[in-house]
Amino acid sequence: MMLLLEAKRFAKNAHKGQLRKLSGQDYFSHLDNVALILKHANFSDEVIAAGYLHDVIEDTKVSEEQLFAMFGEEVTRLVLTNTENKILNWESRKGETIEKAKYASLESKAIIAADKLDNSSDLLRAFKHHGDVIWRYFNRGYDKQAWYYHNLVQSLFFGLHKNEIPNFFYDLKNNIGLLFEGYPKNDND
Repeated sequence: MMLLLEAKRFAKNAHKGQLRKLSGQDYFSHLDNVALILKHANFSDEVIAAGYLHDVIEDTKVSEEQLFAMFGEEVTRLVLTNTENKILNWESRKGETIEKAKYASLESKAIIAADKLDNSSDLLRAFKHHGDVIWRYFNRGYDKQAWYYHNLVQSLFFGLHKNEIPNFFYDLKNNIGLLFEGYPKNDND
């Protein structure tokens, strides 16, 4: 329990002042949602802690070494599985994430899926309210987002037996179907 309280506190401080792209909510709400999804799916405290911390290396000044010193090898390994290399361009980064997810452990896949479930839920709420205008908030629009999410979902399911797949993976798959129904989108629409 101390691990989770410390991870929550650390993530909240590290992401202080950051806001979600579409909703404008405090960014910590996303981290809290990811951790809650993992908790409800009965993952270990280490996985839930990594859920709180999954963006800390990618989106803050926290280093891998700092994370390791505070939270140990297992949590750091899980966070690194979900950390993108920001030096790469968007297509290369996302391609690397898709490939990494394909062969990741169930625990790592779960963190990625929980992250994308919360992101896609946020996207769906915004889409229902604002329509296609939401794609303007992204450097890569509808088609590239659809490509990424469809391929990522395939990678998350890859190699898992049906009886070990957490229910929220199917929620993510459903969200992606709703968001990107009819992908690729006809530019004349």
